[in-house]
Amino acid sequence: MIKQQAQLHHPYLYLTGAMALWGGVPVVMKVTLSGLDPATFNFFRYLLALTILFPLLKYNRVPRIPARVKVYLMLLGACTLFPYSELFLIGLEHTSAATAGLLNGLTPVIVLLLGLLLRMERPTWRIIIGMLVSYAGVYYFISTGQPATGTTHEDFYGIFLVSLAVIAFSVYSLSNSKHSRNYPSLVVTTYVFLGTFLAFIPATIWDWWTQPAQHVGMANMAGIIYMAVPASVIGYLWFSHGARALGAYKSGLFLNLVPVFAVGFSILFLQERLASRQWLGVLVILA
Repeated sequence: MIKQQAQLHHPYLYLTGAMALWGGVPVVMKVTLSGLDPATFNFFRYLLALTILFPLLKYNRVPRIPARVKVYLMLLGACTLFPYSELFLIGLEHTSAATAGLLNGLTPVIVLLLGLLLRMERPTWRIIIGMLVSYAGVYYFISTGQPATGTTHEDFYGIFLVSLAVIAFSVYSLSNSKHSRNYPSLVVTTYVFLGTFLAFIPATIWDWWTQPAQHVGMANMAGIIYMAVPASVIGYLWFSHGARALGAYKSGLFLNLVPVFAVGFSILFLQERLASRQWLGVLVILA
């Protein structure tokens, strides 16, 4: 009985840990992205992640999967994680880390709407109410009052780009939950990342062709390592494990913890200030 209860809580621990790792992403990006284009940053991020994931595949001797499934997972990465990674980092250059983190609170609502549209799962009323309350908190955060630092056109541009990134990740979250039930999380994550990496190759070549030569400093390397290992390899494996156990809607609710962690980290490490309306938004999301 005790063993069964411990196993029951594993998905919750995995998901909470993944949210904490992802909550640190806006802060790490704000500190380490300077001087490096988003495409170049993500190119090295996914390259490093793949150098870890493929040896893990071989070491764990996971069962072979059909070629068509591999192609589908690669296309999923190219169509979801590629725009998510690119748009999120570009948007982060135009808005605060706390704002970018709080916008992630929209993800469960978008997952719900897409799931209903595609008739993938039937959510309970408690889940629907929880998602709507979360959306209310995010909406209040970005549309009411005046932040302590002032709202500019640049802020709204960043919010727009981060919002598009959140939509892309919502599509990934819903699809990942479906395929993680049929195949090991390690397999799904590896081939999704491979497709994402391949999509970044032409984007990176274009950046190198059109932009001045970029220097990868120690801060950039630290950010790449964090994004490749804790945020990507560990975070996505943990998220896939939780989504496989709990389904898209329940695992999606944990994404509400990302903005909470992001706000805490941005205050702790970046000394960013939040207006009173933003604190209220955090409390509503937690509710």
